[in-house]
Amino acid sequence: MQSYLTMNNFELALVIILAVCWGISMFLNARSGLRKARQENMQPITDLQERTSTLQKQMQSLESRILEMEGRSDIYGDKMTLVLRSQLSILFHLVNGNSVDKLRQSLQEINEYLVNR
Repeated sequence: MQSYLTMNNFELALVIILAVCWGISMFLNARSGLRKARQENMQPITDLQERTSTLQKQMQSLESRILEMEGRSDIYGDKMTLVLRSQLSILFHLVNGNSVDKLRQSLQEINEYLVNR
């Protein structure tokens, strides 16, 4: 019976196994290098996506605050108009001296506003 496991065959099998292992190692290193390079290239994009999402959240928050303030401006606008009318009546009274009718009218408007509130 002939022996198939000779020194030459053993060396050849060992070289083939080492070559296959080296090839697999090179393939895995190349793949991990490509993944790392891809992640480094994608990092600015992911940073921008995170930044835009936070900015969108902030913008939505600001839009809701603006809408809330617009609702309040109607209330404050009426009050401010009433205050300015009363000050104007007082100024007319100071300038003309006998402008009591405008003061009475302003007083009546203030009373109506406070009652209807």
